[in-house]
Amino acid sequence: MERIDSKQSKKAHDEEEGTFESSSAPTAHVQRVRTRPSREGDLSLDDLFDESKTAKENKSTLLSYELDRMGMGRYQWCVFFLCGLGYFIDLLWAQAFGLIATPLKNETDSNIGTLSTAFSVGLTVGAFTWGILVDVVGRKWSFYFTCLCSSIFGLASGAPPTFTGLRVLAAFVGFGVGGNIPIDATITMEVLPTKNRFLLVFLSLFQPVGVLIACGIAYGFVPKYSCGRGDADLASQNIYCDPKDNMGWRYTLYTMGGLTLAVFLCRFLVFRFRESPAFLVNRGDDQRALATVASIAKMNRAPEPLFTMEDFNEIDRRFGVDVESRDLAKAQRVQTYSETLKEALGRLRGVTILFRNRTQARTTIVLWLTYIADFWGFSIAGYYLPQILADRGVENNVPLSETYKDYIAIYAPGIAACLIAGAMIEVPRIGRQGAMIMSSALMAVSMFLYTLVSSQAGSVGLNALEYFMQSFFNSILYAFTAEAFPSAVRGTAAGLTSTLGRIASAVAPLAADQLYGKGGVEAAKNTLYLAGGVTLICPLALALLPFDTRGVRSY
Repeated sequence: MERIDSKQSKKAHDEEEGTFESSSAPTAHVQRVRTRPSREGDLSLDDLFDESKTAKENKSTLLSYELDRMGMGRYQWCVFFLCGLGYFIDLLWAQAFGLIATPLKNETDSNIGTLSTAFSVGLTVGAFTWGILVDVVGRKWSFYFTCLCSSIFGLASGAPPTFTGLRVLAAFVGFGVGGNIPIDATITMEVLPTKNRFLLVFLSLFQPVGVLIACGIAYGFVPKYSCGRGDADLASQNIYCDPKDNMGWRYTLYTMGGLTLAVFLCRFLVFRFRESPAFLVNRGDDQRALATVASIAKMNRAPEPLFTMEDFNEIDRRFGVDVESRDLAKAQRVQTYSETLKEALGRLRGVTILFRNRTQARTTIVLWLTYIADFWGFSIAGYYLPQILADRGVENNVPLSETYKDYIAIYAPGIAACLIAGAMIEVPRIGRQGAMIMSSALMAVSMFLYTLVSSQAGSVGLNALEYFMQSFFNSILYAFTAEAFPSAVRGTAAGLTSTLGRIASAVAPLAADQLYGKGGVEAAKNTLYLAGGVTLICPLALALLPFDTRGVRSY
């Protein structure tokens, strides 16, 4: 096995940073690239070339093969962990505002459901904005700034003296958080070897951990630092609650903001993230894409990359490109700011790829419907099941501290759900599609079953079942979305599907609040019927998917 020597390593690093003769003598550079020795069983350009694909798609296929050849290494594990922390932040904050809703009611007579709606509006705008930016400006800066945005506004969210101020800050937290799943799934997808893509499902392991941490933080602060027991009895009895005696929810938000900041610092200071090679190829920066692959191989202590710039040039020649004239034009070109902006706007038109043929269009529409129904259902469940459980605890004289312990018992099974999902998607004849159909149907059924119980133990058990199936389903859905689209529009596609889901998340609490009102058994049942009924759209839509992504190499 041949390793990259120090001189070649520096060359790869310089190329990745864009300093290795990238602006002059490009053809001379091609001549200096040394042919990499191949190992027994390695595929050649002719083996991988597909004339039905575009030149960029063929180049992306070569890069994907390089990652397969390299295997799972240190770089991929670091990216997996840091992107998993993005998933962690997503559910940490999604759960936060439901957990503080009960003590928050003691300070305001405003509609508490509007807090969740404000957060959901931020998530919606964030998913759309970051989903597009990740395909326009790149994965790297989106990877940094989503975390930075949510950490700044998260730290500030415990400070506002008014409910209106809290809603504004919640919206900005949502804006940062909203980009996490589309971006992190896209980034992880583009560095994983094909045989390790089941790890996309395991990214969702971090979500129930985020929920558990959120519940643990709330359990530590809310019961101890809240008016009365922290329940909603004071507001209904017109008893004044001094905010100074109700600091538990503020401490909770401060702590979550601090955790989010820690994640940003890990991404920005501890680890050096390389721009995605697939993004660089789609941008036309072939040299830097190859250099990035070489840099990843160096960090992984893997063999040198097999393919070179000459292979990429050969692909261009097969599509009728005059490589020498193209390289000369690139070397002499000085791009103006207006041209840069025009080029960025031109990339937005790439969204038409989502409908370029019948199969792709069908996949896009099915996923849009699925995200809308899924987010509608789990948004209502995530926001109102904790309140329903707390209300039942009040009815059964269960202390609020015990209710928060129940939350932990409910969300812990989500970890096991993701592990089982990661194994099931690799089972022949089940795959991604079969596992999603089954889990989404059971998720809806669990919501209906929740209406049949009245005891605290029964409520906790069925709540845990609902979250188990929700975690199972969503872990596969997010992974499948990243796999189902080509790299040129992967971030945009994931962002648009997430945006539609977030819109449903913003509307769902408002609709549910009209049914739930001040609580009660019948109100709780009607709210859950609304959630479960819409969720049933998911298995029906997913049955229409035209293909499964199990074992398919990405490009």
